[in-house]
Amino acid sequence: MSLLPQETKLALTAMLNNLMSPDNEVRSQAEVLLNEHWIAGGENQLSQLLVGLAEASLSDDNGTIRAFSAVIFRRVASKQPENTTDVTLRTIDVIPAEVNTKLKSLLLEGLINSQQTPEVRHKIADAVAGLAKPGSSSNFSTSATWPQLIPALIHGTNQSDNTIRECCFRIFASVPEVIDNSIASQIAPIFEQALADPSDEVKIAALRAFTAYFRQLSKNQWPSLHHLLPSILNLLSHFQDGSKEHELAATFESIIELAELAPKMFKPTLQTILEFCISIAKNKEIDTNARLSALELLSTLADEAPNMCRNEPNFAPKVVQLCLELMTEVGEDDDDQASEWIEENDINQSENNDEVYSAAKHSLDRLALKLGGEVILPSFSLWVPQLLESSNWKDRHAALMAFSNVAEGCAEIMITQISRILDMVLPLIDDPHPRVQWAAVNALGQMSTDFADDMQLNYADRVVPALISKMGPNSVSRVQVHAAAAMVNFAENATKEILEHYLDSLLSNLLTLLQSPKTYVIEQVITTISIVADAAQTKFMKYYDTLMPMLFQFMKSDTDAELRTLKAKSIECSTLIVVAVGKEKAHPQFQEMVQIFAAIQSSCVDDDDPCLSYLGQAWGRLCQVFGKEFLPYLGGVMPPLLATAKARADLQLIEDEKEMEQLEHTEGWEILPLQGKFIGLHTAVLDEKAQAIDIINIYAGVLGEDFYSYVPEIVKDIVLPGLHFFYNDSVRYSTLFVIPSLLLSAQKAVMSGKNVSLDVAKRDASVYEIWHPIFEKLVDLLSVEPLMEVLVAAYTCLHIIIDKMYPGILTEKQLEMLGSKIRDTMTKYSERAVLRQEEDNIYTEDIDEDDSEEVDNELIGEVNKALHSIFKSSGVAFLPVFQTEIAPLVQTFLGGTLDQRDWALNAVDDLIEFTGPASWALKDLFVNHFADALVNGSSSIRLAAAYGIGVAAQFGGDSYADMCLQNLQSLFDIANAPDARSEENVEAAENACASIAKILRKYGGSRITGADLNQALVEWVKTLPVYNDEEAAPFAYMFLCDLVEQGHDSVMGQIPKVLESVGLALQHDAIASRTRQRVIDVFKTFMAKLPQDQLISLVQAFPQDTQKALHEAFQ
Repeated sequence: MSLLPQETKLALTAMLNNLMSPDNEVRSQAEVLLNEHWIAGGENQLSQLLVGLAEASLSDDNGTIRAFSAVIFRRVASKQPENTTDVTLRTIDVIPAEVNTKLKSLLLEGLINSQQTPEVRHKIADAVAGLAKPGSSSNFSTSATWPQLIPALIHGTNQSDNTIRECCFRIFASVPEVIDNSIASQIAPIFEQALADPSDEVKIAALRAFTAYFRQLSKNQWPSLHHLLPSILNLLSHFQDGSKEHELAATFESIIELAELAPKMFKPTLQTILEFCISIAKNKEIDTNARLSALELLSTLADEAPNMCRNEPNFAPKVVQLCLELMTEVGEDDDDQASEWIEENDINQSENNDEVYSAAKHSLDRLALKLGGEVILPSFSLWVPQLLESSNWKDRHAALMAFSNVAEGCAEIMITQISRILDMVLPLIDDPHPRVQWAAVNALGQMSTDFADDMQLNYADRVVPALISKMGPNSVSRVQVHAAAAMVNFAENATKEILEHYLDSLLSNLLTLLQSPKTYVIEQVITTISIVADAAQTKFMKYYDTLMPMLFQFMKSDTDAELRTLKAKSIECSTLIVVAVGKEKAHPQFQEMVQIFAAIQSSCVDDDDPCLSYLGQAWGRLCQVFGKEFLPYLGGVMPPLLATAKARADLQLIEDEKEMEQLEHTEGWEILPLQGKFIGLHTAVLDEKAQAIDIINIYAGVLGEDFYSYVPEIVKDIVLPGLHFFYNDSVRYSTLFVIPSLLLSAQKAVMSGKNVSLDVAKRDASVYEIWHPIFEKLVDLLSVEPLMEVLVAAYTCLHIIIDKMYPGILTEKQLEMLGSKIRDTMTKYSERAVLRQEEDNIYTEDIDEDDSEEVDNELIGEVNKALHSIFKSSGVAFLPVFQTEIAPLVQTFLGGTLDQRDWALNAVDDLIEFTGPASWALKDLFVNHFADALVNGSSSIRLAAAYGIGVAAQFGGDSYADMCLQNLQSLFDIANAPDARSEENVEAAENACASIAKILRKYGGSRITGADLNQALVEWVKTLPVYNDEEAAPFAYMFLCDLVEQGHDSVMGQIPKVLESVGLALQHDAIASRTRQRVIDVFKTFMAKLPQDQLISLVQAFPQDTQKALHEAFQ
């Protein structure tokens, strides 16, 4: 019995028929009716619409109407309601409760109605899933909001109708969160039964549901489902029959998801999985999707559990062999001469024609990266030489591409074998088949990147001529352009001296290629010229007069949309050449270049014109080269740049599956799930926004005070919003790095405008107005930034902008905020460290440890610097906050890992240095840790402890005397250790030297006297020189000057040692300004008192560079 009046039902039925009409006008009118009369017509109309659609899906006589009604119901129910800005809110969330309840009842009735067709039931199941999703409520519980759902679904899994059982699992797969803890114990038997269901469709739906459910569980719940794995794997053999290839691929897809989540769960069956996957992947009679899914499962296991795969002796050899075999499936649809490949213009899409080959080479790449050269190369070296000798071009091509794909992952070993590899690759550069030539070129290019420096320094004479030879007329266009691209790889890591020998031949060939009728060739040639110019620098000057007119001609020419990229690349190339040759050479063309750029900028009418983004960077390069001469053009450049930098997130609520599918395949868009809905984010605009902020940074840095007129606007409209712009990580990152330049621009503007010093400018009100809102927003970011790399940049920015302002700028409230944020950051860091240790368990491996640990180490380093800046600026004012917020962490970390101990010791060092005697109040926190730290096996720990002892002597007062003197011998031990001057230990040794000097200067004559003091000073001189650590060197040499002026025996008895130490410090610029001048003055007097023949003899015994430094300083 319908809940709606008959006339309403008839009106809805008519509208539904019209919505399906092939007549565009009829359909459009129906859409207007749906949106304006029913959806936007008020609560009653909307409720009637949803009830009518639900009833129609359940009982309309027309099966097409039933299916269509369910689709429209789901769209309307999940649609954002009228007159609301909350994109997470759904129509179904705002209708009256009694209507909501009735709708749910109708849908469940339709789901289990035995008269429904499979198509309609599927649509209703999707509608049920849509209703079951959490929507805008964060306190979601299906048992509370829809208590009938779970019992109905569980009941449905036991129905005799296959499609009812399938649809119940279809809903579980779509909304696994409906399986709450109240039925967790019942669900495993339900899945086990379904995985053995007579219906293949039910099996697949159950597997998808299981995978979705497994994904949302915590790891401690996985054991209750682990026993189902054999049933899941049995599905593979069940579907191996060739007539069930779609089901086989679908099964692989779900198992791949499980392998991503819990790879080590597959350990007992790894050998069986390996053999099965290889048999499927090799079988050309099987559907390609199934073959590639089998390969993907093996690749995923290697990605997620590399140690498990290394320990299976057959895994690497067999998968490497499989990848190489599949990589020969190339050019399947082309003739033996590769005619189609040669003539193809969209060269970036070529791999789409060779799906199996493409997947195999990417799998080989992943295998090498995860398993490493020691595991991969033995089997690789067995098969590749055989393929290289094959008469079949596809085998040779596969072998060469294999070199490219394993190079990065196996670089550590292969880099020692470059000459032998080149012996195998280079002969094939002239292979009869063009695709083999292309692969040889590709291998050289990839090796130039993955074996960077070694290739350039030692093998340029073999690689560069080979690449240049393939740019000539005897090569097909595809090979020519790839040789030019490979040259980019080589040049990016080459010095100008290396490139100089080949520039004539290289540029000659590149200029010839510029006459090619193929646009993609010209674009690549211009890119190659850009990179070569950037690397060759001034060595490129002789080609400037030939190339620039050609580039100007490209930029001046009228081009249609297809050639806009060519013009954009010409813009880039011209300015990179300007940067390479410098201001003097490029100056005559400066005005013309500006005019050309301005004309292009004014002619760009389409937002997606690539010239716009290239122009932004090009203007920035011109500013870098021509400096203040660029000022007259700033007014024309800034408006579009500011507009780009101010761009807001372009968000699009996706309420239509076709629209989502379209956006998924549109470059520059990203689809984000959000509480049961999907949001389209236009990422291309945001990438340009970040790039624009980077260019602003260039202008502010180069133009200084002359850029200040833009600074307040940039801070207000770009920087402050940009710090919390969570739609794009690069925007926040770029924003953080532009802040110091803007602050300095403001300070320079005050200095110039008011003719005051920098110290006075720092205190100016206009500078504070820039600094204060940035500081407040930046501190807020410290607690909400989700990406560790950006958080590192935030702390970097923080300590820079504190350092750039005057001492004492931080208020008590700001200090409290900073202490709280640092405490939270370090607490979360500690939690991540614990989690990393727990990652390696029976289900998963800690495969990202190196990356995450490296970022965390950067983070705590920047936090240390922030603490240093805060203490330096605020001194004892920060002590109460430190005691409350930071000291408990220091106490914990002093007993923690090496990284934690290092962080804590550095924090204590700053505490002592900048609060002086007041720091003694916290002595119990750290005093007893210094002795152990000085003999620790970690050089960084010894360094931090040595520095701390030194600042305690220098700034801590008499209370620290016993601590300093008790550790004096340990400092000497560090400085005199046999390997003290090794790269790893030298900073610790030099800091020990400087700290000994501070102790002897502070306590010499009071706590250390007579012969003990004299002997200590003699031994201290032996710990010199200090020239690696620029903080340690000044005090050490100032103290040495004191001893020289006193004529102390420790100096007079070691004159060669003293002079050489001074010479090394001067040679390495370890001392500067006041310290350097005092050293020169004192030692001029000292050396003048020495017999000249003795002095000459002494100095001539020193290394040449040290002699030169002494001569230049004392001439």
